[in-house]
Amino acid sequence: MDITTVLTSIAENLRRERMRAGLTLDQLAQRADLSVPHLSRLESGDRQPSIAALVMLSRALAVPVSALLGEDREQTAIGIHPDGTGTRDVNGLTVAAFSGFPGSSALQALRITIEVGRTPPPFARHRGEEWIYVLSGQLLLEYEEEVHVIGPGCSAHFDAERPHRLAADRSVTEVLVVAADSADERPRRQRLQAHNLAH
Repeated sequence: MDITTVLTSIAENLRRERMRAGLTLDQLAQRADLSVPHLSRLESGDRQPSIAALVMLSRALAVPVSALLGEDREQTAIGIHPDGTGTRDVNGLTVAAFSGFPGSSALQALRITIEVGRTPPPFARHRGEEWIYVLSGQLLLEYEEEVHVIGPGCSAHFDAERPHRLAADRSVTEVLVVAADSADERPRRQRLQAHNLAH
């Protein structure tokens, strides 16, 4: 699937979920901590979303990342994610969502393949925590001013509100990333959802 098709698909899914939530661009941008112009470009398919942006948008919309990537959402409180489904190329990464069921958004699990020589993106920051497990290759994890080289079978767990970004060291690297809301953010999101239902 070419990049234009991928961006169009993500843009359509994002717009659909925003409309379903009854939010304006301004409201969603504020909840996801993104600028309105940036969100508008994502919705028009003019810009590739970063992993951090996908996570923040999924939390703000109370949907799994898989819904933004275009996976069908069955109306059941369980999500089964077979290998090889829902894979998308985003910002030089191959991303597959491996979590989510209708109504879930506190935890996101993604399998990410990182190519060698990928252009370094800006540092990411988002609410909550992140856990990364290296499946194969060597991960270069830049965290604040530190650089960590992490091999297969090893993991990193950190505060995702601090600047971080991923790269591959010498060979294609595959990782499992789990991003979770911090405990104090879940009640706030539930209050926002209750507010939306009441209005």
